[in-house]
Amino acid sequence: MSKSKIVKTACGICGPCCQADAYVKDGKIISVEGSRNVNGQPGRLCAKGMAAKQFVYNKDRVLYPLKRTGKKGEGTFARITWDEAYDLIAENLLKVRDTYGARSTVFYTGYPKWYRPALLRLANAYGSPNYCTESSTCFQAANLAWRSTYGNHICGPDMMHARTVMLWSSNLYHSNTPMSRMYQRLKERGTKIIDVDSRHTVTAHDAHIHLKPVPGTDGALALSMAHVIIEEGLYDRAFVERYVYGFEEYRDYVRRFTPEKAEGITGVSADQIRRAARLFAQNSPSCILFSASPIVHHTNGVQNYRAVFSLLAITGNYDVEGGNGPKAGITSPCNEFGKVKRYDREEAIGQRDFPVWFDLSCEEAQCTRLADYIVKEEPYPVKAVFGMGLNHRMWPQPGYLNEALQKLDFYVNVELFLSDSCMAADLVLPACTSYEREEVHRLKGGRYFFSNKAIEPLGESKNDIEIIMEVLKRMGLHDEVLELGYDRYMQHILEPSGLSLNELKRNEEGMQGRNLYMPSFQNFEKEKFQTPSGKIELKSLVLERYRGSHGYDGLPVFHDFRKETEVDREAYPFILNTGCRKPQYFHARVYRVPWLDSLQSSPLIELHPEDASAYGIADGDVVKISSPAGTVTGTAAYNISGGTGVVYMYHGDSRGDANELIDKDYLDPISGFPGYKSYFCKVEKVEAMKR
Repeated sequence: MSKSKIVKTACGICGPCCQADAYVKDGKIISVEGSRNVNGQPGRLCAKGMAAKQFVYNKDRVLYPLKRTGKKGEGTFARITWDEAYDLIAENLLKVRDTYGARSTVFYTGYPKWYRPALLRLANAYGSPNYCTESSTCFQAANLAWRSTYGNHICGPDMMHARTVMLWSSNLYHSNTPMSRMYQRLKERGTKIIDVDSRHTVTAHDAHIHLKPVPGTDGALALSMAHVIIEEGLYDRAFVERYVYGFEEYRDYVRRFTPEKAEGITGVSADQIRRAARLFAQNSPSCILFSASPIVHHTNGVQNYRAVFSLLAITGNYDVEGGNGPKAGITSPCNEFGKVKRYDREEAIGQRDFPVWFDLSCEEAQCTRLADYIVKEEPYPVKAVFGMGLNHRMWPQPGYLNEALQKLDFYVNVELFLSDSCMAADLVLPACTSYEREEVHRLKGGRYFFSNKAIEPLGESKNDIEIIMEVLKRMGLHDEVLELGYDRYMQHILEPSGLSLNELKRNEEGMQGRNLYMPSFQNFEKEKFQTPSGKIELKSLVLERYRGSHGYDGLPVFHDFRKETEVDREAYPFILNTGCRKPQYFHARVYRVPWLDSLQSSPLIELHPEDASAYGIADGDVVKISSPAGTVTGTAAYNISGGTGVVYMYHGDSRGDANELIDKDYLDPISGFPGYKSYFCKVEKVEAMKR
C-alpha cells in the first residue's frame, strides 16, 4: 500500500477555483485540506473535508460519451466511443450550418468559467454570433449598468485605503467568504461601514449603519442619498463640472426623492438615509463593494444599479485611492481572458430585444429568452445547442426551457453529472473535474498559479478545452490558437506576463508576472471616458438612443415594480425574493453532494414569524408557495432577518426550484435579466388545504 501524497491543485466544486492540497493515495483522493481562495484567503466550505470526494466520485458522474437511444426527454442513453461522439457533433453541426446558417447554432457555457475563451473561439470559427454564458442572468447586467455610466468595465473598490466602505447587497460571510477576514480588518482599522441589504445578515450586524430597503427599491434609496448629498452641498462640484455629463438633469430628477418620500418607498427611515449619505460624502475616500446580481435581478435592475454607481461620481470617489477605479491594484497582462472578441457580423439572439447589451458589448449574446427563440423561431430558427455545463435551472420557469431543448435538431451537453438538463440531449459528453486536469490560473496582484492534476480522469472524461480543440478539428474549422495543443495554449495565456509554463509548474505556490502594471489613479486627467460624451454619464447617451424604440431613459430613473406589475396583490400578497446566498450552496452545483445537502433536507420557504402567524403557519410546516407562474412545495422556516411581507427562497433545487415561480417574461427591459428578487407570491399550509 503506497503512502498518501499531497498535490497542489485547485478545487472547482462551486465554480470559482480555490487553491487546495489534495491528499491522494493509490490514485484516489482521500481528502482535500488547506483550501484557500486564489488570493490566499480561506476558501469556501465546499472545498473541505468530504465534499471533494463526494463530488468527484458521485454516482451521477458522466464517465463515458452517451448517445440518446429513446425519445428526447426520456433520459435513455447508450455508451459510445469518443470517435463516434466527435463524428456525430461534426455531422450534425455542419448540417445545421449548411441548412439554416451558422447563427442557428448556439454555443453555451455555464460553470466553470476557465474554458470560456476557447469556446468563444470555436463559435467564431464556426461563424455563429451566438456565444452565450450564464452571465445572461448573472454578472453582465451590473457590468452594463457601470459601462453605461463610466464607459469601462466595472471597477472594484480600493477598500484598504478607504475611510468609508458601502456594501450594497453583499453578504460577505455567506457569498464571498474569502473577503470576510478583510472586512473584519477594516473595522479594526477604523473604517466606517455602511451595509445595504434587505435582510439583517451577519455582515449587516457588524456594520456601523445598516440600511434595510424593501427588495427592488435600491434605486430610490440611492437617488435619495444623492438628493441629500446635492441639496446639502456635499458633492464634489469641481469634479462634477469637469468630468460629469447630465448632472443638471440628474439633479432635477433626484430632487423628487426627499428622504421622507424615499422612506415611504423603501422602508428605510429618512434619518438613516441622511446619516448614510453624509457619512459616504464627508468621510472620504469612500468606495462601494457590490455583488454581481442581487440589484440587477429586478425589473428595474440596471437603472437601480446606475443610481447606486452614480454616488461615486457626484462625490468624486471615482478613480482615486480609496475609491472605485480601473487601475487600483497591481496587474500582470495575459492572453485570452477578455481578449477574444465575439463574431458580430450577423444578428445575435437578444439583439432586437436588448440592444444596449450589444452596444455596450460584453462579447456574448443575451440568451434569457432562449426558449422563446427556439419555439417561435424568431428572429430566425435556432436549431442546435452546443452546451458545456448547460443548467436549465439558470432560467426563469426552467421547465419551459427543458421542453424547448427537446425541439432542437441537435443538442449536446458536456457535463460532470447526468443532470436534469441532460435529459433532452442527443449527446452527453464527460468532462473532468478540476482535480483531474491541469490549468493556469490568473490571480489578483499580478500573480499566476498552476494547478496540478491530482488524479487521472475518471472513466473517459476529458479536459473541456481538449474537447473543444478536437471538435474544431473534426469540423474542419481553423483557429490558430486552438490548433496549438493544450500545453502551448496554456503558454499562450502566460505570454504577455513574461512567465513560462515550465517555470510556473516548478513554483507550487505560484509566481508574480514579470511584466507588471502598477496602481495608478486620476487616469481621467489624461484619458477620456469611453462614453459618447467623453465624460461620466449620469444621463446615458447610449440608453437615450433607444428612448423612442424601447422606452429607455438616459437618467437612472426609478420604476416601482409594486405599482407597475399587473398582478392581483390580494391573491399574491407577498413579495418573493429568491436566491439569498446560503453558505453551503453555490447555485445548483452542490445539491448532489450529500455532506452539504444534508444541511437542508427540503426547500425552505422563509417567512417572518408575524406573517406566518397571520396565516396559521408554524415553523416546520409543509407549505405550498404559489405565484402567477407556478407552484412549489417546501418547508416553512421562520426567519426574522428579513422584513414582513417578503418571502425568501433559494433556487436550483430539483425538489422545488424557486425559479419555477418566476414568470419567463418578467424581465428588465434593458438587460433582459429576470426579476428573481421581486416578484409576487402566496403561501398556504398544505394540511389546511387538504381539509
